Amino acid sequence: MKRTGLINNILTNWRNEFKLSVAESPSIYIALFNVSGELVFANKTIKKTFNSSLTPAGNFLNPSFNKLVKKEAKETTIYTGYVTLGSYDTENISLLGRFYRKGDEILFIGGVDSQQLLEQNKLLYNLNSEINNLQRQLVKEKSLLEEANAAKDKFFSILAHDLKNPFNSLLGFSDYLIENFREMEQEEIEEQLTMMRDSIRQTFNLLEDLLTWSKAQRGKLNCKPELIKIKEICQEVRGALSSMAEEKEIEINLSAGDGAEIYADPNMLKTIMRNLLSNAIKFSFRGGKISTSFEIEGNYYKVAVHDNGTGISIENQVRLWNLAGQHTTRGTADESGTGLGLLICKEFVEAHDGKIWVESEEGKGSTFSFKLPLKK
Repeated sequence: MKRTGLINNILTNWRNEFKLSVAESPSIYIALFNVSGELVFANKTIKKTFNSSLTPAGNFLNPSFNKLVKKEAKETTIYTGYVTLGSYDTENISLLGRFYRKGDEILFIGGVDSQQLLEQNKLLYNLNSEINNLQRQLVKEKSLLEEANAAKDKFFSILAHDLKNPFNSLLGFSDYLIENFREMEQEEIEEQLTMMRDSIRQTFNLLEDLLTWSKAQRGKLNCKPELIKIKEICQEVRGALSSMAEEKEIEINLSAGDGAEIYADPNMLKTIMRNLLSNAIKFSFRGGKISTSFEIEGNYYKVAVHDNGTGISIENQVRLWNLAGQHTTRGTADESGTGLGLLICKEFVEAHDGKIWVESEEGKGSTFSFKLPLKK
C-alpha cells in the first residue's frame, strides 16, 4: 500500500511533466479510440507512422482493431505483445505494446522492443563491418591489378625496346666484321669484338634481371641466408664490373674488414651489390669515386654504396621503388637502363625482412643503403 501511495503521489504532483513527456516522447506510441474506430487522441510519434490512405484504426494490422473490439476480457488489458502498424502494400513497423479497454474506449501504448533494437544494431554493425572489409579488399585488388598492369607494360616495353637495341648492335657488329674482316687491322678487329662483348654482357645482365624480376612477381624467390664474408662478395662484384669502372676511370673503395660477416642469401646479395654498384658507376662522372661501407647498427647489418655523381631529385627518389612510376635516366656516358635493378634490390632486401632507401642531392651524389637482420 505504501508503494501504491507513493506512485499516486508522484503522479499527482508531476502530472503535467509526465503528460508532456509521454505525449512528446519519440519512443512511446499512444493512440486512444472509441469502439467505433474513431481516433480520440494520438501523440506525434504514432501519427507519423499512420498511412494516410487508411483510417487511423485501419493502420493496426495485427491484431486488427475489429478483433480488439470483439475481444472479451475480464481485466482492463485486452492484449499484450507485438503489434504491427502500417500497410501490407507499403511500409509497416512492429512495436511491443498493450491495448487497454475501459467502457467504450480502447487505449494503445507501445514502444520499440529494446532487445530487438540491440539485435538489429548488431546485425547492422556486422553488415557495416562486412561492407568495410569488402571495400578494403576491392581497394587492395584494384591496387594489385594496377601493379600487374604496370608490370605487364614494363615487361613488354623492355622486350620491345631494351632487348631489341643490343641485338641490333650485335647484328651490326657481326655484319661489319663479316664484310670487312680481310681488310681490317688487328686493332680494329679487337675494338669491334670488345664492343660486341660489351653488348653481349649488357644483354645477358638484362635477361638475368628480367628472369629474376619475373620470379619475384610470381612469388618464386627462394631466400636461403647464411653467414658470408661481405668483403668477398663486394670484391667479386667489383671484379665483374671492373671494365665498366675502368672505361670511366672510376675508383671503387671497399671499407669492410676481411672478417666482416653478414647473414644473407649469397646470390641475392651479389645481385643487390651488382645493381647498386653498376648504378653508381652509371651515374658517376669520369674520374669519380665510389665507396662501400659496412657496419652493425642495432639488430641489423647496414651496407651502403656512396657515389659523388649526378644525384637524384626528390621527385624521382619517390618514384625509384614504384613500378608504375618507374622511369629510366641515361648515365653520364649516355648509358641506358631499364629501372628494374632497384626494384629487384627492393624485392631481395624485403625477402630478408630488411629495408632499403636512398639519400641523395642533385649534383652531389647518392648513397643507397640497406639493412638486413642479424642472424637470430
